[in-house]
Amino acid sequence: MSDTALGDANHLAQRLGDLKRCFALSRLVTESLELSEVLERIMTTSRQALGAEAASLLLVDDAPGPGRGELVFTVAQGPACNRLQSGFRLAPGEGVAGWVAARGEATLIPDAYCDPRFNQAVDKVTGYRTRSMLCVPLLYRDQVIGVVQCINKAEGGQFSVDDLETCSLLAAQAAVAIVNARLHGEALIKQRMDFDMEVAASVQQGFWPKDVPAVSGYDVAGVSLPCDATGGDYYDYLMRPGCGRESMFLVAVGDVTGHGIQAALLMASVRAFLRSRLLSPGSPVEIVCDVNRLLAADMGSSGRFITLFLLELCPLTGQLRYVRAGHDPALLYDPATDEFQELGGRGIPLGIDGDWRYEENVVQGLPPGAVLALGTDGIWEARGTAGEMYGKTRLRAALRRAAAGDAKSVAREVLSDLEAFRQGEPNRDDVTLVVIKALAGAKPTEAA
Repeated sequence: MSDTALGDANHLAQRLGDLKRCFALSRLVTESLELSEVLERIMTTSRQALGAEAASLLLVDDAPGPGRGELVFTVAQGPACNRLQSGFRLAPGEGVAGWVAARGEATLIPDAYCDPRFNQAVDKVTGYRTRSMLCVPLLYRDQVIGVVQCINKAEGGQFSVDDLETCSLLAAQAAVAIVNARLHGEALIKQRMDFDMEVAASVQQGFWPKDVPAVSGYDVAGVSLPCDATGGDYYDYLMRPGCGRESMFLVAVGDVTGHGIQAALLMASVRAFLRSRLLSPGSPVEIVCDVNRLLAADMGSSGRFITLFLLELCPLTGQLRYVRAGHDPALLYDPATDEFQELGGRGIPLGIDGDWRYEENVVQGLPPGAVLALGTDGIWEARGTAGEMYGKTRLRAALRRAAAGDAKSVAREVLSDLEAFRQGEPNRDDVTLVVIKALAGAKPTEAA
């Protein structure tokens, strides 16, 4: 065999050995899904495969903001690497790494200080002298996500074209490993968030009334359906001493701006404030004014608020007293006359003006068979497939059809009609409905 042929055979054997080691090392890179570990393995693998003294990995900052597109030193290995703090940044296009990232092309530099692209600032920071280097982009689906740099061949040698090819093969594997690790990390975060939301939903569901108190002469039912795992709608039943031997029955229905976890937290605060305030004497309007002062002091200029309808019923006299704090009026339907009445009144949402004076309104009783519905706008503002709103006209029709049944069947009829109207369209807001039906023993209306 000629010397030339022997040299080619030796080179081929060496190249084959390098590739085998390259693939073996790349397997180590892909064995972990922990991003920080993957990045360290990429650097260790690159240094071992290429016999480099030092190596660094820079990732493209793709987060929205002023630093978007910059290269961020994420991992550095080798002499003086402890002086190159993680987070050191290069502007887009700056230095060899910036040039490679901007073009998506690898480069081999025999003498760094003779190359105009080389940025000497890093050497000044670390005190390390860069002689030669190769720089390869990390490409994933034709997008540059970072750059790998190998610096100074060990024992004073120089990087070769074969080294550049080997590093490019490693970079291809590394880019996939980085993306997989990021996706895995995002999946874990989402999994934790989903678990936290499940816990939050469970806690919030514990706030809903477990049972309806026995109210002489009246039948009551309520339901709340959040559009997310948690919601900002609120309803509650409360009892406290009042009118003779009978306890006063209170119903609260509220709607926090927005929905989701922030709205649920505010809803929990409103519930706590209201229940605490009910431990002290006071009329419905005094209760609402006090709760409003507490909420306004807490929320300040946050822009969040809650509408509330608080109703107090005295079963002995049939008298209703209610306060409307920015909430939609309740609907009162009398089947005997087939007439609807809105229980309105003046008042702004809670949490806006702590000094606001609310009004107390009085209804002297409900006629037997009458249906009183307190809901949130997630009902009448729900939209169908054509974009039209459910509206209060359709809500009145559903209440009219179901008025002969008990309170639970009335609520069920409204929600069934709402579901049929949406025709599979998702809830975009929380839905809450409380129905109070006057039974045969209820006190008749005297004035309204």
